[in-house]
Amino acid sequence: MKTRPLNTIFGRSDLLARLQAHATHLVRLQRKLDAALPAASHGAASVANFKEGELTIHVVSPVMATRLRLSLESLKTRLQVAGEPVTSIKVKVRASPFQGNFRTEEAPVRPIGRDGRAALETLADSLAPEDPLARALRHMVSRCARR
Repeated sequence: MKTRPLNTIFGRSDLLARLQAHATHLVRLQRKLDAALPAASHGAASVANFKEGELTIHVVSPVMATRLRLSLESLKTRLQVAGEPVTSIKVKVRASPFQGNFRTEEAPVRPIGRDGRAALETLADSLAPEDPLARALRHMVSRCARR
């Protein structure tokens, strides 16, 4: 199969060409947003979308959202001066992925009787030495033998 540059594929479809133009516009808006925000806010706000003059910005925290909402008019003016047709700005707090509590819990070790250990060792020996199941069975037998 012959490979083609991605731009030629985008150029063949109106929908893909519009999508590429929109993505390029969002990247340009992000650069202008970074320039318009105070240095302390860099990286905390990102352009989510721009549609019909409404700019949607995602921020990392409710505190940042409040700070940004207090200065929306001046931000809108700076973006308009930079050549963007922004008529309104919507600020949303971006949901962050669950980070967990960073505690690792060791799985409980349950005793395995002598016959069970022997059956597991026989099964592990019947598999190829590099087989992940064989390694897991040997590990389980060795953990139970230590207790």
